[in-house]
Amino acid sequence: MIRIVDAEAKAGKRELEILLRGRRGGSPDFTTLKQILPIVEDVLRNGEPALRRWVKRFEPGFSSPAKKIFLDPSSRKPPEVDRAFAAAFRVARKRVEAYHRKQLASASSGFSFKDALGVSFVEKPVPFDSVGVYVPGGRAFYPSSLLMGVVPARIAGVRRIVVATPRGAWAGSPELRWAAAELGVDEVLLAGGAHGIAGLVSVSGVAKIVGPGNRFVAAAKHLVSGLVAVDMPAGPSEVLIVASDDADPALVAADLLAQAEHDPDAVCLLFSDSKSFASDVRVAVASQMGAFEETVSSKVNAATARASLLGHGRIFTFKEISSAVSAGSCVAAEHVQVMGRRAERLASSLLSSAGALFIGSSTPTALGDYVLGPNHVLPTGGAARSFSGLSVRDFLRWGRSVCAPERAARRLAPQAATLARFEGLVAHASALDRRTP
Repeated sequence: MIRIVDAEAKAGKRELEILLRGRRGGSPDFTTLKQILPIVEDVLRNGEPALRRWVKRFEPGFSSPAKKIFLDPSSRKPPEVDRAFAAAFRVARKRVEAYHRKQLASASSGFSFKDALGVSFVEKPVPFDSVGVYVPGGRAFYPSSLLMGVVPARIAGVRRIVVATPRGAWAGSPELRWAAAELGVDEVLLAGGAHGIAGLVSVSGVAKIVGPGNRFVAAAKHLVSGLVAVDMPAGPSEVLIVASDDADPALVAADLLAQAEHDPDAVCLLFSDSKSFASDVRVAVASQMGAFEETVSSKVNAATARASLLGHGRIFTFKEISSAVSAGSCVAAEHVQVMGRRAERLASSLLSSAGALFIGSSTPTALGDYVLGPNHVLPTGGAARSFSGLSVRDFLRWGRSVCAPERAARRLAPQAATLARFEGLVAHASALDRRTP
């Protein structure tokens, strides 16, 4: 089960430093990159035939060349789904749309002006013409990831939205198919994993790819990032909980388990100022895990969570809650929860490095995953130091134009020509000279 580490002891300091060093700029996942490079290269070079080969190899149920690999959700009648699911999805959609419309209002102003020489400038946001939204489906079906990718794209004005998801996820989840129709997805590419990401580029021809995924998906996005825009490193899920000893250990344990069930590679950390509190949380994790393992429907999730906590779960204890907060800001985790009154008073110092910050025991990450409003597609692996969570802004590129009248060109061309000659660019200088009387 999850291990407790004294961050003030010599061995604990060393373990904490290893954790932080790896998140401050450790090496890329070269092992995964090497694994997927032949796949991505094949699909990028050879297009749909190669994509079909890899889908056949990795995704059960695809054997015939005649089987469709593209679908138009609007051409089919949406499946029947549970009324409670549909109602909950619509509540989530309404809240996510409202939040992202606020983002659009702040992101879409642009500017235009004319300077003293009469040169006019315009800079304004222009939506991408097409976007690929990756929806994971290897371990579970995620209509919520579809929601978080499609809604801000639509609000931004993207004309064509292609969703890539594993064939098994699409076939096995009527809710996912219903949600795609509900959101007006233009096209579905039935391919997941690294080959699905490459297919969005070479077969679907999108201009940008967004969405979370496992380490293979994250690595594939890295490889294609020189060809199309990508959102951020968004790999296996992670949470850091910073909790003072006045928090509820049962709630902290529940929130650690909630992240751990995502993926065996999920990272689940607790930083606290109390060894006794850490012990209470550890006991609560074991108790709640036992309850999951007794239920047939949650045994698979419990096994995943156990693997995550054993491999990537840690509880670090510090002498002061301020030290826990300071170390937590260096982790730059995807999800950062702050629980307990003393910890919450210091929460603002975590804002600059958290993928998303959840303040208070009544604001768990799981609530943000669905219905609070902000996007749940967030940077992982320490990338929150450099990247922001997905937003409407990610679906806009900034178009720029400039128009110089003749008198401005005559005034500025000699200086520009001087710089061009200094750089040895004689054709540049000649073109500029022609603008000078």
